[in-house]
Amino acid sequence: MSSRQWFAPAAVIDGVTTTTAVPLLLVPHAGAGASSFARWTFPAWLTAHSVQLPGREGAAAEPLLREIHSIVAELAAQVERSLDNPVALYGHSMGALVAFELARALTDTGSPPRHLFVSGRRAPHLPASRRTVHRLPETQFVDALEEMGGTPRATQRSASLLRYTVKVSRADLEVCETYSYRTHGGLPCPITGFHAQNDPVVDPDEITAWSRHTNAAFATHSFTGGHFFHQNHRNAIAAIIGAAL
Repeated sequence: MSSRQWFAPAAVIDGVTTTTAVPLLLVPHAGAGASSFARWTFPAWLTAHSVQLPGREGAAAEPLLREIHSIVAELAAQVERSLDNPVALYGHSMGALVAFELARALTDTGSPPRHLFVSGRRAPHLPASRRTVHRLPETQFVDALEEMGGTPRATQRSASLLRYTVKVSRADLEVCETYSYRTHGGLPCPITGFHAQNDPVVDPDEITAWSRHTNAAFATHSFTGGHFFHQNHRNAIAAIIGAAL
């Protein structure tokens, strides 16, 4: 069990405590850390907690995790230990996959989330429709990140920053590309999906396929942009999350 809390409030909201606010856990995409949500804002009655997985940003000294169930087991334990109200979950790309498995783990322990929001990730039961990249040599791996819409070449002016970007992204993509779906009966909470019209990684029908994983309501929202569209539309996505909750 980790000695470090993996999430903390993204902002302090005067007059609202964690025992009265709706907690929302934000799980970043591959290669990213908690700071990727630094500019996101939510209603005062909702407390956002950005997840800082090991091996990045302020936790860079910690070993990277390369298997999803190790990540989920620790997150689930920390959620149950630290958050009083049923949580809502949001994740983009790898974060959506982690949020989904976390929703299953919390449901299995009798504490299902109130809502699951998934962005830029195909439904978990679908097979990969694109090549595996996490084992590629560095040059080809950087090319693959560029094709997805990342900008690792912008870091090449700093050799240490490029090494960091490649190391974290490679481990995170290993989490995604070695994931093995296990059949389940559907979550009791609603699921809302977000996708981009020009995402090179995920097709729109791969987002609508998330409907299979809920026994409650399902909705999707489409946006302009590529794979990292969520940052350009963070205010609209935050408003949809707030309205749904």
